Amino acid sequence: MLNYNGMKYKEFKKIVIDNMPENPIPGLWQGKGAPRKHILGNPSSPKERADLINKYSLLPNVPLVDSGTIHLHHCAHHLNSSQIMCYNFFRPMIEGFDGTMYHPKDDLIKLLEKKVGAELEQENSVCNFEYIDKSKDNTNFDFYFKSNQIEVFCEIKYTEERFKPSSAKDPHERFESVYKPMIDKAKDIFANGSISESVFNTKYYQLARNAIRATSSGKHVFFICPRSNENLMNQFDQFSKCLTDEGRKRVKLITWGEIVLDAYRLGIDINAFNNRYLAFLPDEYKRH
Repeated sequence: MLNYNGMKYKEFKKIVIDNMPENPIPGLWQGKGAPRKHILGNPSSPKERADLINKYSLLPNVPLVDSGTIHLHHCAHHLNSSQIMCYNFFRPMIEGFDGTMYHPKDDLIKLLEKKVGAELEQENSVCNFEYIDKSKDNTNFDFYFKSNQIEVFCEIKYTEERFKPSSAKDPHERFESVYKPMIDKAKDIFANGSISESVFNTKYYQLARNAIRATSSGKHVFFICPRSNENLMNQFDQFSKCLTDEGRKRVKLITWGEIVLDAYRLGIDINAFNNRYLAFLPDEYKRH
């Protein structure tokens, strides 16, 4: 396996937790043990969770989270929540919610054009958080973007220890009825024209489950994570060996350092986000 920066996962996570904003109301992990400094209180409802996030976790330039519009993860009130990291990054670059979707501002169009390598039309573009497509597997994507025939599906990670390697619920039945037909439609992204049930269900479940959306050259799946999170970097590196050259064009790991540098180059005001999540991580801005 590759070693991207010499910093082990536990060290990485400790650095992140130690650099989270001050928390006046430390909460409990799963309702027990000692209070944790990165957990905001002990919310008992989505509304309470959203109130804590809006007061303590959002960046100054970010519109408030509405728990009626966005399904909040049960750990979204943690200061290191990847869901709120995603919201803090993308929300300033999009317009208000129209009841179904959001609409991107010019900044987001320019940023994603660099990543997909194609021109995008702002007029016909939409985006959303916690997006569920029309497939049978009911996967939530942290962020989704569509412009005419181009689609971008984003999985966002921060301090997660790994991409989920295995399916827990009826794995054989779901593979046969849900995932195998989807794999067949995305066969040109896989080195052997497919991916076996055992590898899919026991080794690369989350990575492969998301990747099979890349059924054409206009469909992109991005996994965005810190370069400093060695576990995620290595896991994706191993998974990418299952992909063809075309598959690697459509299915990519993008580091947070990389996309933040792109934003800076485009003149996007990303300082607050960078200082909140990345500036304290060594080597985050090196190429992987």
